[in-house]
Amino acid sequence: MERKSRFPDWKMIYETEPVESMAWFCRELDSDLKRALEQRGLHQGRFLDIGTGPGTQASELSHLGFAVTGTDLSPGAIKKAQKLTSSVRFVEDDIVHSKLQGHWDLAFDRGCFHCVEPKDRPTYVETVSRLLVPGGLLFLKTFSWKQEDWGYGPWRFTSQDIEDLFGAHFKCIESLETEYQGTLPQNPKALFSVLERK
Repeated sequence: MERKSRFPDWKMIYETEPVESMAWFCRELDSDLKRALEQRGLHQGRFLDIGTGPGTQASELSHLGFAVTGTDLSPGAIKKAQKLTSSVRFVEDDIVHSKLQGHWDLAFDRGCFHCVEPKDRPTYVETVSRLLVPGGLLFLKTFSWKQEDWGYGPWRFTSQDIEDLFGAHFKCIESLETEYQGTLPQNPKALFSVLERK
């Protein structure tokens, strides 16, 4: 059966499927983010989790001592995240049409940007730049160009792609080929980037 869309209906999927079965579900803090935070000695500040989904990453970040806001465009995801923890502020928000107000020191995107349509990428970059303080860090995890393209699902990126897309507002200070932890039998190849807001 041919897929009609590259991506699922984000609002519907969290209403109809258990989060533990979703390909991107990861209960523990993403290992690349954990390493990046430890290397920089970061354990406090305002942290924005973009595309929080079931809220596992936001919850783990709050346990480390961060003041966390988790956002997602899916009302079902936000409901599930709110049941997971009360220590995080969860907000229904579409980062491409964001109504968020305020500033954050740090942001994490584990799988949102690589689902953003190409035409909306400049808006995404401008929005995240607006929400981060100067010198703030965006930790970005996407599928890597080394991952086979299945014809659906996340877009793939090289480190040069990330520099080209974010360069007007961010300085790329790290780009690491790694894996995307989740529930698939084999972890997809991923790219983990650390970007500093100019």
